[in-house]
Amino acid sequence: MFYNQPLAIRFGTEFLRHVAQVDHLEPYWDSLDIAVAWVRASGMAYLSDRLASFLRNGGHVSVIVGIDIQNTTREGLQALLDLEAHGHCETFVYHNEASGVFHPKLYLFRNDEEARLIVGSNNITQSGLYVNVEAGLQIDTNVDASVVGQALDALSSWKDTTSRLAVRLDPAFLAQLVSDGYVIDEARALADMRAARGTRAARPRPPLFGSRRVIPPPLATAPVRRAPAARGRAATPAAATAAPALPAAAPAGTALLMRLRKASLTTRTTQTQIPIRVADTFFHGVTEVQSAHSGLRHGIHEANARGGRNTMKLEIPEMADFAQPVARFERTPEGVVYETYDVGSPQGDQIMTTLQEGRGNNTTQLSISDADRATWWRPI
Repeated sequence: MFYNQPLAIRFGTEFLRHVAQVDHLEPYWDSLDIAVAWVRASGMAYLSDRLASFLRNGGHVSVIVGIDIQNTTREGLQALLDLEAHGHCETFVYHNEASGVFHPKLYLFRNDEEARLIVGSNNITQSGLYVNVEAGLQIDTNVDASVVGQALDALSSWKDTTSRLAVRLDPAFLAQLVSDGYVIDEARALADMRAARGTRAARPRPPLFGSRRVIPPPLATAPVRRAPAARGRAATPAAATAAPALPAAAPAGTALLMRLRKASLTTRTTQTQIPIRVADTFFHGVTEVQSAHSGLRHGIHEANARGGRNTMKLEIPEMADFAQPVARFERTPEGVVYETYDVGSPQGDQIMTTLQEGRGNNTTQLSISDADRATWWRPI
């Protein structure tokens, strides 16, 4: 499976699903090995509770993290240390004083028979998990496959403390990393990022590139309903966020993929229907959407049948000539923004692939049982 973030996949959403294994189709993983260039509290805020539950249920976690370019923060490393209270967890810090940046992004899940290897560009930061344009490749294979052995060899070499390039993290070593200036506080890291953006924005010249906002999902504020399972599962961390709040029944996240159904194949080819289940969750309180292509806004209108609300209707002019339209909707502080493509285009094919993959693990829902005529949707 190929990950294209944020268009068709959000790595954080997929990672939490792999760890939680709330779907009966997912195998239960016994161990998780991670190697990333950077870790911050902004990323661990999404992962800590789920990883703690994984550890309490007997899972093993091993993390190798770099500290180059001051992108790893004290709070991010502390969050990794805090996991050790919940079970078998170890963290190693890798750094080469001479040259070179520790830059891998590798996630390896294993049990006695199976393995899931994900190699890509996602660090454990809020942006790396949800916002940045990132890419990754997931391979599901046997635990004794040669590629798994090669990944394990790489992980072992990176946490080999005899080389003195890797050091096992403990409270004393974290304090030393901070005092010697290897890692900084999260607040300072965020201030540096804002200052850099402000400097670019203050330039008198017009920007060279376009602009499109991507919003990370809110951290959970209500318990997550979980499927029955033999072992416990954990909800995502509870914390406040500046992102638009969704009602408790809404799907997690601020982005939604949809395969749209045209209202008619011969007339009103720009009109689509939003099923009530989506209207009452992701689109709760939304009366219009804005096109990322034209900037124009289009209203969402209620349609009634048999004396009650039947569906919500929406005009999407861009899909007039599309044979099989798909769309990505994003909740932003300014409202819901959409982009739409035809299957057969590069963007449309990636969105459709994610929707089809979701039918296999029950993350894609259908408006009716007839898949050919149904509207499909999947939160990411």
